[in-house]
Amino acid sequence: MKQRLITAAVGFAVLIPVLLFSDTIVLPIALALFAAIGVWEMLGCIGLRKRLDVLIPSLLASAALPFSARYVTEYVGTISYTLAIIGVVMFVYMYYLLCDSVVSKGKLSVLDSSLVFLTTLYITIGFTSIVLLRDLPHGNLMILLVFIGAWVTDGAAYFVGRAFGKHKLIPDVSPKKTIEGAVGGSVFCALAFVVFGLAAGKLTASTANVIETIIAGLIVSVISQFGDLIASLIKRHYGIKDYGKLFPGHGGVMDRFDSIIAIAPFLLMICAFPEIFAIFS
Repeated sequence: MKQRLITAAVGFAVLIPVLLFSDTIVLPIALALFAAIGVWEMLGCIGLRKRLDVLIPSLLASAALPFSARYVTEYVGTISYTLAIIGVVMFVYMYYLLCDSVVSKGKLSVLDSSLVFLTTLYITIGFTSIVLLRDLPHGNLMILLVFIGAWVTDGAAYFVGRAFGKHKLIPDVSPKKTIEGAVGGSVFCALAFVVFGLAAGKLTASTANVIETIIAGLIVSVISQFGDLIASLIKRHYGIKDYGKLFPGHGGVMDRFDSIIAIAPFLLMICAFPEIFAIFS
């Protein structure tokens, strides 16, 4: 427990300046680094880290896209850039299959190739979405909701589950998670969104739309829990406890950011159409 608290304190000390200077190059650099580490961890989990023909293009794509997000979108727009991300990662996937057939004579299974493709796409889009979200109107507030949604859901689900949990959620994937904890995580996430929105309205020129904020909080919490469960499912499939050791007592990037990279694309999607759904106005 002591190690976990120390790591959490150090993590906050690093995260705070990244968020404070999120309108500078600091944020893209940090997220590009985290994306590359996340892909590195995932390839290690799948057992393909020694395959340089897989490792190198995956790392290059995962690091380049979050870093370039801020500067390329100025010229091509957010939607075009997002489509470009999908196109690049699809090209990488086709490269995997072709390279494996020609060079390795089919040693890389189609299942592993597909998982590498999907996880590289998932991780890359997740971290890239944080950069794109920050650069939208009210992005300085929206980026905070990504972390609030993940942390409040996780913490509330844990404590509510400990106090009231009786019915297991998906015991084969995560034995300690309960239905009561999941519901509690969603309720407290929605409340946290409303409190943050009202506080932001007092401190900034923004106005939180309460109904939209509650809806977003509930959906974000569900997505956060899905992200956590998906990451746990992959770990269980490959028989590992943690993806990495970057954060002592907490695991690796994919152990700590599994919910965050699930939430960010969703918030980006709804904020891209403010005329339909706007948390802040």
